[in-house]
Amino acid sequence: MKSVSGLICWFAICMFTASPGFCEAYHLIYEEGFEKRTIDNIPEDWEFKIDPKTKTQYGFDDAEKHSGNYSYKIDIPAPGGRVTFSKINTVKNIRPGQRYEVSLWLKVKDLGYSPNFIAPAFRFNTHPRLRPVPTMDLIFLMKGETGWKNLALTITAPPDAAEMNLDFVLTRGTVWIDDLQIFEVGE
Repeated sequence: MKSVSGLICWFAICMFTASPGFCEAYHLIYEEGFEKRTIDNIPEDWEFKIDPKTKTQYGFDDAEKHSGNYSYKIDIPAPGGRVTFSKINTVKNIRPGQRYEVSLWLKVKDLGYSPNFIAPAFRFNTHPRLRPVPTMDLIFLMKGETGWKNLALTITAPPDAAEMNLDFVLTRGTVWIDDLQIFEVGE
């Protein structure tokens, strides 16, 4: 009986203990929780490029948030247009050949294409650029979602990579962004 109990305990310990062969190390290198409000209502080190005739409203939102005090809300009413929301200062000192994962939380409402059929997307790339550009199609990934959803994308930095770029291409509807993180994966 003792040997059966011991075997069960040993099996349980093995099942609930992380083994280096079965998990990867994640090292946080960048984080944006959209917690620091600014005078111009745009997060520090981020910028907008708004196409002419595109109406948009944006700002820190304390009512809808995944965690912390705020999320960042961008609203583009119908008929829509094109708004690019980009990190100004790229993430530097990345290592060629290293795998990186971006993770972010999104909530959307009435997400749609622009009048020119541009799709809303999140792009995560290196400089020099990867081709094709690693992109998350937000209409596809957020279809049917009414609450917050975690999205993640992993890339491997090419041999000549020196930095990373992040941007959102938004077209119509409301998007809340929160808890954006970039990790080095593996090793």
